[in-house]
Amino acid sequence: MPECELRKANGAAGIDCDEDGCLYWRVLGHLDLPLEVESGCAIQRFGMLAEGDGELATWLLSVKERVEGR
Repeated sequence: MPECELRKANGAAGIDCDEDGCLYWRVLGHLDLPLEVESGCAIQRFGMLAEGDGELATWLLSVKERVEGR
């Protein structure tokens, strides 16, 4: 299983990706994208952390944790 890039960006390297259990993994299936990209990590797909924006990474993780009830 691949490493979670969102958690890595928040200083927690080495944690496995939740894949289909993750809010950001499931969101691709709800967007109007070609069939071959309906699954996977939206954060990686759209390069949301490409700029190394720590505030954005912190916010995205907080949204994930609130939605998942953690």
